[in-house]
Amino acid sequence: MIAELRIRNFAIIEEAALAFGAGLNVLSGETGAGKTIIMTALGLLLGGRASPELIRSGAKEAVVEGVFALEGEASLPEAAEWLDPDNPRRLVIRRVIAEGGRSRVSINDNTATVQGLARLGAALVQIYGQHEQQTLLLRENHLQILDRHAGLEDELADYRAACDRAREIRTRLADLERRERERSDLLDLARFRVNEIERAQLVAAEDEELSAERTILANATRLAEAASAAEQALYGGDRAAIDVVAEAHARLDDAAALDAKLREPLEMIAAARANLEEAAHALRAYAARIEADPARLEQIENRLQELTRLKRKYGGTLEAAIETLALARKEIAELEAVAENRAATELEMQRALDQLFEKGVKLHARRECAGAELKRRMEAELKTLGMRNAVFEARLAPLAAADAEFVRDGCALGPAGGDTVDFQLSPNLGQPPLPLAKIASGGELSRVMLALKRLEAQRRGVATMIFDEVDAGIGGAVAEIVGRKLNQLARFHQILCVTHLAQIAAFAGSHFVVEKIERRGATRSRVAILKPADRPAEIARMLGGAETSEKFLRAARELIDRSRA
Repeated sequence: MIAELRIRNFAIIEEAALAFGAGLNVLSGETGAGKTIIMTALGLLLGGRASPELIRSGAKEAVVEGVFALEGEASLPEAAEWLDPDNPRRLVIRRVIAEGGRSRVSINDNTATVQGLARLGAALVQIYGQHEQQTLLLRENHLQILDRHAGLEDELADYRAACDRAREIRTRLADLERRERERSDLLDLARFRVNEIERAQLVAAEDEELSAERTILANATRLAEAASAAEQALYGGDRAAIDVVAEAHARLDDAAALDAKLREPLEMIAAARANLEEAAHALRAYAARIEADPARLEQIENRLQELTRLKRKYGGTLEAAIETLALARKEIAELEAVAENRAATELEMQRALDQLFEKGVKLHARRECAGAELKRRMEAELKTLGMRNAVFEARLAPLAAADAEFVRDGCALGPAGGDTVDFQLSPNLGQPPLPLAKIASGGELSRVMLALKRLEAQRRGVATMIFDEVDAGIGGAVAEIVGRKLNQLARFHQILCVTHLAQIAAFAGSHFVVEKIERRGATRSRVAILKPADRPAEIARMLGGAETSEKFLRAARELIDRSRA
């Protein structure tokens, strides 16, 4: 349960601390006083969205903190990682909104994510706002409500996994069928690629090698002349370099015998002489070997043109063209086996559909049982809410083929199975049940939703239920019935209820009043718990407005006395 809520610099609330009791806690106040702000603050503690607009004007950050007492509650797996071993029945959730909209979350002083907080919040508290009555009128929501009451979360997850698998196989099968239809054309194209590239006998980097050879052949005469001239300069001509070096070696050879320091340069000259002789021999051989070869040059030009054409056609490089060859060979193998693959995939699809439809049948059976159980329990709950002769139905119907993803033998399945659900109600004796949208008044709809929420909270074991303005569309005797039901619920759950109706507020165990005050040129909300002696005045205000006469005070006291009966 929520033991305490602390709010600081949040919207128009400067500072507030609310200590909630274990029973029925009621918040009342004039419209615009700040009740919605308190509900928004509670929503933040349960993983709601933060916004910088929630920071009070002039403040740097807003802080909302909640203390949750887990005493007497069932174990919460969602809370296990946050609990303090020394105090395992206490959770302190803190949410800070800083300038710029940045939000910080801590649970028992440990940093947490908003997603983790939302999972924990859903296990701690169930919130019911008046907008949920409108969702109850939409038939497409009834299946989700029934599944929640039936506890079908695991079965639905299993069914959806089977549905995803069937979709994936269906996509593969469609691709295989398309490929089989186009098989002839695709095979011709793949074989043409293989033949064309294989005929070319491509070798990696061949184009680079041929380009280098073409450059040499195109400049053969110039290269031969350069090699011959260099050979003459080194070896064959007058005053050739080799002769000059030999003369230097001869002169220094005698001198080195006199001074050992000349031996090192003498050795270097000897090495240079040997290198010059070797270079001259290599140049002579190169000049003798190289010659213009127009036929070979033309052959290279033709080959390079062929390689350029293939590169442009198959990816821009020889490596890409060679890879295209490998892919085309693989495609030919796949296309030649496509009929076999399609047959195997059809068998796989059949098995997947068998599993899917088997799970759909099991879901339907569970829903039929759950619908009968929900009918029994809802009629019992509605009876306690003053609808003694009400008949409630959760009518299942098969999903229309037009709305289905898979259809077989007249049976249709969608993402949530093969069922649609329509909640129907007969509020009065002798009337046939009709869809809620056609028959339920605002008061009846409020009681149906209250009964559903009660059953859901009971199934989930949620300790705290929050009802935000459940009095929408009701009043008088119906409001007193709803108030009495909330009081009964408060025996098993902590209830927080925001209301405008005195008939509901009269049942409060703890009654908080939210007021708007103006001080030092600023508007603020203030929250205070009423003492027992002050409650009649607030309930009288709820009955008669700002002017509370003795008549309304007497009526307020009577409501309070009646709530205790």
